[in-house]
Amino acid sequence: MPFFGKLLFYSPTKLKHTQMKLLRFTAIPIVAFSILCSCSSDSEDPTPEPDTVAPTVDFTIAGISDPSNSQTVVVSNQIQINVDADDESGIAKVEAFIDGEKVGEDTTPPYQITVDVSSYASKNNLTAKYTDYTLKVTVTDTSGNESSKEQVINIDNELPSITEVSLTQGQVIGGDTNVVTFSVSDNEGLSSVKTYLNDTLLEEHIDGTYEINLNTLELSDGENVLRIEASDLAENLKSHVVTFIVDNTGPTISLESITENQIVDEPITLAPEINDDYTEVVSAEILIGEDSQIVFDGTNAYEWVLDPNEFSTGAISIYIKALDSLGNETVAEFPIEILRRLITINIPTGFYNPESARLFVFASGMDGQLLDVERIYDNTEVVRLHTTNETGGDFEYMLTFGEYISGSTGNATEFTTVQNISPGIMPVINLKTYQKFLDQSYSYLIPTENFDFNDELNIVAEGYDYYGYFNQVESGSTSDISIVQRQTVDGMLQSNSFYLALYNNTLNTYSYAVLDSNIASDLVINADMFTTQGVELRFYEPIMNGQAFESSTIDIRGYLNQDDFNNNINHLIDNHGYGYIPTNGIPYFISDAFTNYKYSVRINDYFTERTGQPEASFTPVDWTIDYTFTNNQFEISSTGLGHTIGKIFIDSETPDIINGVNVSYRWNLIFDSQNMNQIVLPQIPEELQSWGFYPIYENNNLKVQQVEIRSYEGISDYSGFLNGVIKDNKFPYTISPKMESKFNSSSQGYYYRAPNFLLD
Repeated sequence: MPFFGKLLFYSPTKLKHTQMKLLRFTAIPIVAFSILCSCSSDSEDPTPEPDTVAPTVDFTIAGISDPSNSQTVVVSNQIQINVDADDESGIAKVEAFIDGEKVGEDTTPPYQITVDVSSYASKNNLTAKYTDYTLKVTVTDTSGNESSKEQVINIDNELPSITEVSLTQGQVIGGDTNVVTFSVSDNEGLSSVKTYLNDTLLEEHIDGTYEINLNTLELSDGENVLRIEASDLAENLKSHVVTFIVDNTGPTISLESITENQIVDEPITLAPEINDDYTEVVSAEILIGEDSQIVFDGTNAYEWVLDPNEFSTGAISIYIKALDSLGNETVAEFPIEILRRLITINIPTGFYNPESARLFVFASGMDGQLLDVERIYDNTEVVRLHTTNETGGDFEYMLTFGEYISGSTGNATEFTTVQNISPGIMPVINLKTYQKFLDQSYSYLIPTENFDFNDELNIVAEGYDYYGYFNQVESGSTSDISIVQRQTVDGMLQSNSFYLALYNNTLNTYSYAVLDSNIASDLVINADMFTTQGVELRFYEPIMNGQAFESSTIDIRGYLNQDDFNNNINHLIDNHGYGYIPTNGIPYFISDAFTNYKYSVRINDYFTERTGQPEASFTPVDWTIDYTFTNNQFEISSTGLGHTIGKIFIDSETPDIINGVNVSYRWNLIFDSQNMNQIVLPQIPEELQSWGFYPIYENNNLKVQQVEIRSYEGISDYSGFLNGVIKDNKFPYTISPKMESKFNSSSQGYYYRAPNFLLD
C-alpha cells in the first residue's frame, strides 16, 4: 500500500540509495580497523577493484507530460526537475546545468532541483525565435563516476505559471467531495484558464477563482487525469497535468476455508484474504450474524477460530467487514449452517454391495424421530450425520443402516440399528469391507471309493463359504460327494481348504479329511484319505441348578490359521443337539486339525459363544427376559445382573406377498440392556418409504423372532461394547473370549444368529 507524504514518491532505486548512504557512513570504522590489522600482519590484503560503473540517471520536468529526448519543451520562469538516480555504491550528488552553468544541486533522495530561469532570455532579438538552452542533469556516485542526461528547453518567461496545485501526482482520492485548488499567473495577463478531466472540459475559470471539485463517484476506479491549461494574452499556452487515483471501492475479501451453505460442525479457522488495490486496509471485523466476534486494526494477518459449539444450531451467516483509509467499506457474507455432528462413518473401498438397489444410513432420536439421513453410493468414502439438537449431557440417538435389494420376483430390506449412541462416546465408525456372496457358485461332484456303505455313513462339509454332503437323488443318497463353494464379489477371503467330517453312525466313529479347495477334475475321494488321528470324543455337562432340562446343541468351528480366525473363515467340526442328558454328559467330536477354535452351546434358552475348545460344563445365567411389541414399540422386562447388551431380531421368515410381489425383511437392533426397558423403532425416512416392506412396518405387522440380553467377558458396559466392537466393525469374539445370552425366541429351543456386516 502507498504511503502519504514525501515517502509516496520514493522509487525502489531511491530507497536503495538511502540504504547505501547509511552503509557508507557505518563502513568508516570498519575500514579503519582493517588498516590497523594490516599493520600488524605480515600478509597484505588485496587491493579492491575500483568502481568504474557510472550511475543511472533519468529526469522529468514537473508539468511536462512524458517528453521524448528529441522533443524541445517550453518551460516557464521556474522549473522543477525530478531526478531518478541509482548506483550500486551510492549517489554523492545530483547537479543541474543550463548551457554548462550549474544552476542547482541535491544530495538527498528524492532528488528534486528547482531552478529559477526568469533571468534567461526567451527569444532572440533578431529572429524573434525561442533560444534553445541545454538542460543537463549530472549524477555523481561516491566513487566519482558520472552520468548525465540532457534535454533541450525553450524558456518563455511570458508563459503563464501554474503553481500550488493541491492535487499531487499519484494521489489517491475518493468520494463526492475532493476540492482541488491551484494558482495561475502571467506577467502579461491571462486570456483563459481551463480544467479538463480525462480530456473532457470540466470548467472554464473566468472569475479568477481557481478551485474545482472532483466527484469521483462519477469516475472509474483507477488512474484518472486532471489537466490545467492557461493561456496568456500572447496566446502562450501552459499545461499542468496531474495523474491521480480514484478509489471508491472497499477492500476485496475472500475466504477459502468456507463454501456457501457449508455445514460447520467442528472448530474451523477463518483466515480471510483482505486486500485493497490503492489504499491501506485500516480495519477488519468478523461477525457471526449480527454479533461482532473480533476486530482487527491495521494488520495483514486476519485469523479467528470459529467454534460452532459456542453458537446455536441453524442457518446463519459469517460477515466480514473491511475498511480502507478512504472510508470505503466492504461487507462479505458467507452463509453457513451450524449443526452438531452425531457421527463420522468411514467407508472402505468395496464396502458397497453391487447387488444393492439402495443403501442408506440415518440417525434418529431415541423417540424414533428422524434427525438426518444420507445415501451411500459405490464411491462414498465418508458420511457425516448431524442434528440441530444439542448433543451434550445425556443426549443419545440411534443409528440405522438400511439396504434394499430388488429382483424380478420380489425385494428384500435389511435394517441394522444401534441404539443408545452418545456422540462423545462413539464419534466415529470405521466400517470394514464385509464379504458379499454372489448367486453364482462352484459346484463339484466327486466320486468316492473304498467306503463301506453297509454302515450308516454321513458326510458333513460346511464352512465359511462352502457346504457338502453325499449327493442326493430321488432314490436317496449316492456314493458321490457334492461340494458347493459360493463365489464372493471380489474373490477375497475365500476358503483355501474344505474340511469334510465323516460320521459312521453304525460304529459311532468320526474321521475327517482336508481337501484343497482347488478341486482337480480327476479327484476321487478315497476312504483312506480320512483320518481319526487327533480326533477325540468328549462330553459336556449342563449344570441346571434345579431348572428343567429341555434340550442342548453344540456347534464347534475350527480355523486353520490366525488370519482365518481374525476373518471368521471357519470350518464346521461338529454340530448336533440332544433332548436329554446322557450319563456321561452330552457327547461331541473334536479334532486337532486347527490352530484356533470357536464354539457355541445352547442349553434351553441360554446361549453362549466362546473361543478355544469346549469346557467340561456350562451353567446357564440366572436372567429372565420378556417383552411385548405393539405399534412398533417394545416393552422389555428383564431381570439379572451382568448383562450389558440387548438384541432384537425381526424377520419375515417367509416372504409376504404384497401386490403379487414377494417381500422379505430383516431387522437387527441392539440396545443398552441395563438402562432401557422401552425400545422404539425409528421412523422410516421418506426416501425409504417406497421400499416393499414399508406397508408392513406402517401397519405394525413386523414379525419379532427373538429378543435377548447378553454379556461379554471383559466388556463391563454398553459403551465398552460400542467402542470395542462397533466402532471398528470387529467380530465380538476377537475382542471378548466369552459371550453369554438369555433369549426369548419365537421358536422354542432355537437361537437365531442372523449375523450381518455390523452385528453378530
